Amino acid sequence: FDKEKMVFWKKGRSFKYYFENLSTIPDILKFKVFDSVGKKIIGTLDQRFVGDYGESGNIFVLKGMQWRILNVDEKSFIVNVEPFRAGSITVPYWEGENIPVEYITARKVGLLRTKVKRGSLKLHNDILSKLNFDSIPNEKTIVVESVKSEGKLVLHACFGTKINSTLSTLLSSMLSSMLGYLVEARSDAYRIALSSNSRISEKLLIEVIKDEYDLLNIITASLSGTHNVNWRTWCVAKKFGIVGREAIYERKSARFLYDRYSKTSLVKEALRELFHDKYDIEGTGKILKKIRNNEIQINWCDIDKFSKLAIPILDHTAKYYSSPSNVDKAILDMIKSRLFKTKHRLVCARCGKWVRVVETNEIKNSLSCPYCKARQITATFYSDYDLPKIIQKKHSGKKISSDEKHKFDRAWKVSSLIENFGKTALIVLSGYGVGADTAARILRNMVDEENLYKQIYEAERQYVMTRGFWDY
Repeated sequence: FDKEKMVFWKKGRSFKYYFENLSTIPDILKFKVFDSVGKKIIGTLDQRFVGDYGESGNIFVLKGMQWRILNVDEKSFIVNVEPFRAGSITVPYWEGENIPVEYITARKVGLLRTKVKRGSLKLHNDILSKLNFDSIPNEKTIVVESVKSEGKLVLHACFGTKINSTLSTLLSSMLSSMLGYLVEARSDAYRIALSSNSRISEKLLIEVIKDEYDLLNIITASLSGTHNVNWRTWCVAKKFGIVGREAIYERKSARFLYDRYSKTSLVKEALRELFHDKYDIEGTGKILKKIRNNEIQINWCDIDKFSKLAIPILDHTAKYYSSPSNVDKAILDMIKSRLFKTKHRLVCARCGKWVRVVETNEIKNSLSCPYCKARQITATFYSDYDLPKIIQKKHSGKKISSDEKHKFDRAWKVSSLIENFGKTALIVLSGYGVGADTAARILRNMVDEENLYKQIYEAERQYVMTRGFWDY
């Protein structure tokens, strides 16, 4: 751009930028999820999920099972995981996009509820007819369920996905600032769930809802640092050319971009897209005004147990998952099965002439070379064609390189383990990343079969978690 002549012209990068941004759908890299027990790919995660929740130790659900993240290999785009034995999930129950329910649709649901309660309309289930509330949650009534023992509230509000999302963000922000405790919020088209370590009283909730706010500024401030705004900022930064197309999303980097460009068009566009897709500032303002004018009533219900109408939102906020008591044995059985199916290339460490490819379960305890009758049999991975040549080269008295000497010395260590421990040594060496030294330590500390497989598994975990540092 020439400021004096006020002329634009195209450069080489203009064409690249144009063709990379033809689509309005953001490019999302996929990470493969690798099961460190079964040694197989079990699925994929997109870069947003990995960037937000891909910390070691985090638990998530995939293929109907819980998995714990061991580490993330950003070079290979692989997330190494292990089956999780027991505990609660630390990441959201669902991460993705749902089609929002509009206010008009939610309002009609409220009208249907009123008809069902009055008896003018019948449904197959009797959830609504059996509610013990003084009034039914509908388009003109917000019913609040409060269970003192659980420190949670459920607001039944038929206002649709976007308005409820805006309301939940507002309530979470304002209640947190007034209570001094974090108030967590989740919403769907018909409910808002609030939970906190502090008691949320009826007086406080109504006071907060009926107060007047600058919604846009409050919601904008509340969104700062959240996953939604971080991701949206990252996507817009790609469109602006600030972030490369192949860049891997990372939460800290996205937060830095948001802070760095908070007063620029980048963040303004990110917030505009976010408000358009997930929030309804104008609609929420109208609802709050109706509440202040008593056009929409708020009914508070102190109860001992949440109603069935509240279950859908509670299932997503306080679900506890526990694995079967025999999961340890199940994992060990999987490890054992995999180790027994591992292929090895057996080589005579004396002459290097005898070579055989076998699976672990085919091995006999006693091994010897049919050519030289030696019992020094070593093992390597089944596609290693160089080791026999190195052994023969050494046996004939020829000079070998330092790398070949390293492989030869390792072969003798392995042969010593196999000679002393037989098939058990090969089982240990079948472990992913288990070398001669690690195998020797495991065999030295072996107590029983179960303990052996646990030690192999732990060695595999350590290898997966530390492998990324080995290249440096």
